[in-house]
Amino acid sequence: MKNLVVIASILLSMILCAEAQQSGTKSTRRGGKTLDQSLAHLPTGLKLQEKGPQKYSFVCDYYTLNQVGSVLFKDRIDGTYTRGLPEGKSRWNDVRISHATGLNDSFNEGVAQPYMEGFTYKLATGHEWESKDFFAGFPTTDLKGQNLVWDTYMFESFARNNFDKLALNKPYRFDHGSDVSLSGSGNFKNNNVELTWTGISKYNGVPCALIRYEAFFNTLNVAVPGFEGKGRSHYWGEIWVSLQTKQVEYGTLREDVLMEATIGGQPNKTEINVFRTGTLSKLVK
Repeated sequence: MKNLVVIASILLSMILCAEAQQSGTKSTRRGGKTLDQSLAHLPTGLKLQEKGPQKYSFVCDYYTLNQVGSVLFKDRIDGTYTRGLPEGKSRWNDVRISHATGLNDSFNEGVAQPYMEGFTYKLATGHEWESKDFFAGFPTTDLKGQNLVWDTYMFESFARNNFDKLALNKPYRFDHGSDVSLSGSGNFKNNNVELTWTGISKYNGVPCALIRYEAFFNTLNVAVPGFEGKGRSHYWGEIWVSLQTKQVEYGTLREDVLMEATIGGQPNKTEINVFRTGTLSKLVK
């Protein structure tokens, strides 16, 4: 009798072990594919699907530092970005700029930026903004509003234009020294832009390709009323791209800018260090 109990226990253990192994195998599947199959390559020929307007929140913080890394003050610009409008247009609403002094101080309520309320445009090639008329009505002394437009275009073009060329954990360089005009306020030169597909993630409940981007040792010059400067920029971040619609679901931005500048026509040049962080978040209905 005791032998029968032992045999039954062994059989039960074997059954439970087999079920656990089957469950483990199923857990490695995503949408009918194993993890290895999902990471073998990105979906080929995936087209952008956009049945209607897509809304995003964009928040970008600017930290102005001294030469030893202490924060002198910080600014925040945030707003609502809508793309997928009729005729392929995009629009900005509810843009505000807030200010704070110390690193850990809270931002104030902020001031609405009327020049960006309802600002609507279409970027077919990304060169449209090279004309001074593109940002007509924008302040000529502060480029934070223009940066919102440039940054969102960067997220979207990086995510989609090179999607089919990316392989898992293999850096892909696609920009070797392009000059970007800052709409009459100067120019920015990318040294090398590198994209790397690092894996599969999820945002807003949507399976996404996680793409890292980085561009170091870039140069820039800025000339606006009361300010002229030359310097360098390093920027990097990650983009979550939907594997179903090719929409950007989420994006992060980090940029470190160091410039030698002349302010207000003063004879002595000043070193300026600005570090900024940004997040683009798709708003779910």
